[in-house]
Amino acid sequence: MRRDISPLAGPETSPVSDQPATPKSKKAKPVRPGTTGFRMTQGGLYWVPDHPDQSPTRISGPFEVLAETRDDRNESWGTLIAWHDHDGHRHEWAMPRDLLAGDGADVRRHLLDGGLELCTSPFGARKLIEYLITARTDRRARCVDTTGWHGTAYVTPGAVYGDTAGEQVILQHAAPMAEHDRIGTLEGWKTEVARYAVGNSRLALALSAAFVGPLLRLVGEESFGFHFAGGSSAGKTTALRAASSAFGLPIATWRTTDNSAEGLAAAANHGLLLLDELSQVDGRVAEAMAYMLGNGQGKGRMRKDGSNKPVAMWRLVFLSTGEIGLAEKIAEVGKKAKAGQSVRMIEIPADAGAGWKLFETLHGFGGGDALSRHLRTASEQHRGHAGQVFLDTITADLPALVDGLTRARAEWLARHLPPGADGQVSRVAARFALTAAAGELAAAIDILPWPDDEASDAAAICFRAWLKRRGGIGAAESEAGLEQVRAFIEAHGAARFEAVAGTAQDDDMPPLPVSRDGRTVNRAGFRRLDESGRWEYLVLPEAWSKEVCKGQDARTIARDLVARGLLVGDGSGKSSRAVNIPGHGKIRLYHLTAAVLDDGGAE
Repeated sequence: MRRDISPLAGPETSPVSDQPATPKSKKAKPVRPGTTGFRMTQGGLYWVPDHPDQSPTRISGPFEVLAETRDDRNESWGTLIAWHDHDGHRHEWAMPRDLLAGDGADVRRHLLDGGLELCTSPFGARKLIEYLITARTDRRARCVDTTGWHGTAYVTPGAVYGDTAGEQVILQHAAPMAEHDRIGTLEGWKTEVARYAVGNSRLALALSAAFVGPLLRLVGEESFGFHFAGGSSAGKTTALRAASSAFGLPIATWRTTDNSAEGLAAAANHGLLLLDELSQVDGRVAEAMAYMLGNGQGKGRMRKDGSNKPVAMWRLVFLSTGEIGLAEKIAEVGKKAKAGQSVRMIEIPADAGAGWKLFETLHGFGGGDALSRHLRTASEQHRGHAGQVFLDTITADLPALVDGLTRARAEWLARHLPPGADGQVSRVAARFALTAAAGELAAAIDILPWPDDEASDAAAICFRAWLKRRGGIGAAESEAGLEQVRAFIEAHGAARFEAVAGTAQDDDMPPLPVSRDGRTVNRAGFRRLDESGRWEYLVLPEAWSKEVCKGQDARTIARDLVARGLLVGDGSGKSSRAVNIPGHGKIRLYHLTAAVLDDGGAE
């Protein structure tokens, strides 16, 4: 069951007149300042000096001290305060008391940002801090410093869901955190946003992924993300907007600082983070951010006194967009993406291939642009209700939820994971399976207005698109090695491989006439026609290790290619073999078959 962050039965002090505020009921106990002289009235907080010749000083606008907070170790004490801004909107903040050390400038900054009037004099600033340090109340609340799961309760900036073990739980943060937007209605969201994902695999995957974050810890899954890659105006941001509307979340950008990125990730703990436009960030920053998000923790930092600050931790799902993928972005700065990055940040072509970019089905709209415009508007008009219902539902019976998710993942993997797939592929498939399970769960509890298996089918389509983009079900290192070999042959085939006579079937045959393409400069090997009339390539050992496989393990690439039938070994375990080259005699070479260039075209 959802609980508002502020379910206290009335304020500890109620500033309703210029007289000192009093409790609303006999059960409520008033704030007890540790020092005399303060009085909270309808007009605000005043310092009333003992000397009759001195006038009272207004310290701030009116606010309430609702409770004192502390964590599970009875540390990290704070004060839960509430006030109304100039427009009458209520604000609450679980203020960490350590911000009161020194001049308290951070406290004043946050209160001013929330619309509370403060005295501008140094005296008023000191008195405000004094009041906040000494104010006491009998009300207590348990504080947490991150969103997401805490025991069996799920905490968001605006509400707590689930079992709090009989104690109020408060999200205590150095700065007030924005609540999830709740605009429009759930029915409006289902009708105007969610239903258009039926038959549109990318949109359905994005909406399903919006519900995965709260499930990660329950099933033991680590952080991961989906990245929609494709040209401009492909509808990528439309998918992010639709996903953002499920919980009423903001969309951030890749263009940010390390500290800001850590703050965004920590605030999205056990939830969803949305990042737009990978192209806007430098390749080095993109690599570091992608690793950080998937790794689930920020940088270690030191305080001024030399002690270590707590490291920010999180577990989340992120959705991302960009005109290119992470590997291409990293390549812009001369680096290569690691295999583990492709498992954490799963790249899917945004173009679904039906001629309408992101979409396969238009649902009566005149084109993909028209549907995108509608979704953009509707995602702003109806937000936040789906996430609230989802959290209310999943916190009601956690054991049954985990059992259902486990079965659903296993069934999806049994249907869609190719036999013999590498472990990296299996890990990614498990993440698609969890996303499918989340979408099916949201549909089963009538949040997503989809037919049975819609989320599962969409995840399967996107998984196959990821496999095609990746290049197969083998290890990523093997695929990368093949791509590098293929790229070298495509770039230098005619220029650096001398054409010779002979066949692969009989390396001892007499030389045959062959037309040459001119003088070969900086020779990397030889090429000759096989029986079907296709070129095969014979690479010199030095060129193989230092150029063709530069930056990678040349022996491992050779073994992988032998296993795939793309490199002819000598039959005794060695990847190279002795080949008779006219005019050179028998020399040991790496014999690449013509099939090494197969399936090398762009999608």
